[in-house]
Amino acid sequence: MFIKFQLRSILRPLLIFLFLMSLYQVLVSGRVLPSSEGVSLIQNNIVKAQRYVYQDNSDLRMVMVGSSLGANLNVKDIGEGVKSIALGGGASQTGLEIVKRSKSKPAIVLVEINDTIVRKIDVELVNSLYHPIFYGLRQYLPMMREEYRPISVLVDSFKSRSKQSMKPIAREVLDSLEGRNLTPQLSQKAIETTVDIQSKPLSEKDAKNMKLEADLIKTQIAEIKKNSGAKVVLFDIPLESRVNGAIRMKQVRELAKQLFPPDRFEWLPPPKEREWRTNDGIHLIRSDARDFAEFLRDKLLR
Repeated sequence: MFIKFQLRSILRPLLIFLFLMSLYQVLVSGRVLPSSEGVSLIQNNIVKAQRYVYQDNSDLRMVMVGSSLGANLNVKDIGEGVKSIALGGGASQTGLEIVKRSKSKPAIVLVEINDTIVRKIDVELVNSLYHPIFYGLRQYLPMMREEYRPISVLVDSFKSRSKQSMKPIAREVLDSLEGRNLTPQLSQKAIETTVDIQSKPLSEKDAKNMKLEADLIKTQIAEIKKNSGAKVVLFDIPLESRVNGAIRMKQVRELAKQLFPPDRFEWLPPPKEREWRTNDGIHLIRSDARDFAEFLRDKLLR
């Protein structure tokens, strides 16, 4: 009797749990529940990476890997069939490793090369994507993915409702709401701080780390080309002219070209000279990010 009672006490909550999980999966598969972009920088990076690994990439034309500079670009402004694994606080090595191990075969891999490559590959994120147990679960049960975490879905749902209750906002109005325009003094101070940092010569430690990480990137690129036949294009993102002209930034660009010589690696030609605007010296404001995204589209997808 006691054993039967124990089994009943365990079985009932288990059945309720399985019912609720099944219902949640049905709501996710039926697109009743919206996906989330993530409520934090780390979660946003995980969502991006998981979408690339687990979603259908049959229409994939190009994938971009890089840091928050690349993440600042909206792939919709670049074109159809473009995905981004440019990760905030990350570097190209992580995105390249994901592309290398993925079954997807993009025609073009766009690789951001600048001083952010001193950051090492996010081994924890990469390993989590290809975990022998969770890989299959996430691929066939979308509710197991980061983008469908209940709290994230709930937060995004509230955001969507608040947006729907507002009248459509023109691009010009959105662009006027940039931090550069709303808080010009704070923005200028951030830019000056960046200029001050970049005015100091490239340290031996950073130069050494760039060289070490460049070796890894070269290996990753070679494997991607061999396995998928993808065209790999290296690029950098324009910054504020004061930052671009600083000694450290010049040294970084020179070292990058030495590590990835143009006669062996394809570099995207720079856009026409103009004054590129940022909020902090390095991250382009919305309108300028859109302009650069359209430049990428014109150079690579037409």
